[in-house]
Amino acid sequence: MALDKTSGETIWKTERPKELYDKLEYIGKKAYITPIIVNVNGRELMISNGSAACIAYDPQTGKEVWRIIYGEDSTIAMPTESNGIVYIYMGFETDSSGQKKAKLLAVNPDGEGDIEGSNVLWSIETPTLQLLSPVVYDSLFYTIDSKSVMYCLDVSNGETVWSKRMKGKFHSSPVYADGHIYFSSTRGYTYVVAAGKDLNILSENRLEGEIWATPAITGGAILLRTSKYLYKITNP
Repeated sequence: MALDKTSGETIWKTERPKELYDKLEYIGKKAYITPIIVNVNGRELMISNGSAACIAYDPQTGKEVWRIIYGEDSTIAMPTESNGIVYIYMGFETDSSGQKKAKLLAVNPDGEGDIEGSNVLWSIETPTLQLLSPVVYDSLFYTIDSKSVMYCLDVSNGETVWSKRMKGKFHSSPVYADGHIYFSSTRGYTYVVAAGKDLNILSENRLEGEIWATPAITGGAILLRTSKYLYKITNP
């Protein structure tokens, strides 16, 4: 739905496709992502990634523009856009052997209708329940999956550039600033990784408490909230 930000009045409200959600279990009808607005050849689209489908809407009217149907359970990671391509994690689906699988899709958002067969540029299999929203910078894709593997992908084809299994769990999304990617774990550690095709963990720092919230970068400082304190970290 869209609201008038000054009055709270509802401008439009669009139901997601009932036929896609009726077959899902109740828990599978939930999704936790924030939609994003992208500009596609001068036209704005709102990309809303739900549990049964990722759908692009006209943000002025709520009219559906395109969809990609997939999955049977919740999505958590936000979609990300870079250089006109949208990167989408799908909720898991169960294959014929009973195994639950999920995918990461690279999508050309310039299309209409069901675009899965025409606009998906590449896809790779990923662990289920991807929590972190990824960072894309300089044609490289960075995240940590739900099995605590930190990895960097080439956005042109989805191939792994480097990967490393980390200790602990990661629920906070990575952030980019000044040539570095920051990853924070629930153990209170923040790992500073140099952006680039070579894995280079520059430092690891620990704060008191657990880190679940994504850090914010502002005014040359990092604002980082743990379960005990809110920190502002600056250069000395």
